[in-house]
Amino acid sequence: MSRAPFQRIAVRTPRDAEARLRELGMLEPNADGVPWWVTDAAYLIDEALVDRLFDAAKGIQRRCYAAVEAIVGSGDFSYFGIRNPAMQIAIARSWAAKDSPMHGRMDFSFAPDGTPMLLDYEADSPFGLAEAGHVQWSWFEAWQQAAGKSSDSQENLIYETFTAHLPRAGLPARFAIAVGGDTLADGRPADTGERFDAEFIADMAREVGLRPSICAIGQVGWDPDAKAFTDEADQPLQAMAKIYPWDWMEDEPNVDVLPECRTRILPGAWTRLLADKTMMALLWHQAPGAPNLLPTFIDRPAQGAMVAKPRRGWDGEHVYLPGQTPGAVPEDEMGPLLYQAWCPLPEFRTDAGVVHANLSVWMVGGEPAGIAFRESRGPVTGPAARFVPHILRG
Repeated sequence: MSRAPFQRIAVRTPRDAEARLRELGMLEPNADGVPWWVTDAAYLIDEALVDRLFDAAKGIQRRCYAAVEAIVGSGDFSYFGIRNPAMQIAIARSWAAKDSPMHGRMDFSFAPDGTPMLLDYEADSPFGLAEAGHVQWSWFEAWQQAAGKSSDSQENLIYETFTAHLPRAGLPARFAIAVGGDTLADGRPADTGERFDAEFIADMAREVGLRPSICAIGQVGWDPDAKAFTDEADQPLQAMAKIYPWDWMEDEPNVDVLPECRTRILPGAWTRLLADKTMMALLWHQAPGAPNLLPTFIDRPAQGAMVAKPRRGWDGEHVYLPGQTPGAVPEDEMGPLLYQAWCPLPEFRTDAGVVHANLSVWMVGGEPAGIAFRESRGPVTGPAARFVPHILRG
């Protein structure tokens, strides 16, 4: 078990903040039948921990950049199983164009001495961005005022960093945010987590004078004359921000138009490499023992307690802990398993039982911008993980 360099403390969420959480759907029951948002606890962190985490995130990001440079330079994408020539061209061109990575979430556990150790890098999804950004900050402001803790703060500059980054990301005034997930009968995005994050990004874009629209990924078309993707009104797009994985696009018919596409798509196609857990195995292969990295392998090593996880799986899907026998994994969708040294999440005892804490560093434009916590009843952070706000003290 990891020794946590932070505390879980009891708090009272003010009535107005709780009403706002209910309005946003954060108090609806999750898969375990309990609210998504924890209202009676918070994680307490300090500046020393933030410094260690942000240094770790920056170092990992630098090593990722070097690995992408080497892969694109070699033209060999076989390590990642990317065989489609169109996707290979899109990755190379996106990297050469310095297309923005936009957003990403590094998930950490901790070594026994408190060193942050990377578990995963969700580099192609803003899942949970809105909760970590404005919802968490609104909760903190209400809690701080009610508790009279004027000296406390929160490590949360997601909004400020994102609005500063957007003008540098090369987006034109008009662009579309294309959303995956469920849709309504008319094809528009339903009220999902993807839509929630899209609205947060759209609000930040409007703050800096841009004019985004939101559509479902299924409403995006292709104009062969303009050689551009189109929005829900069939208008050609100069740019599109997508909340839809690159590896899913890789398997769709429109992937073949990417080499001639004039629509700039963000996050850049090169983040397909960062979002693949194969990147963690590559980083370890290139520099065994590098700071903040767990031993990670494509093939299962003969010894050691290993966690098996699919290379393109999401939030706990088909993750097998030491001693568990891996079941059938849909490799066409998630890729084959890789193997990462086991670094258990910190545990905390609560009135409802033991919880396991996952600490994330949110990246914006490749730089750390904020902290978020999710906790689960089991040792794997899955779809039922609950969001827990944090407080920065000292």
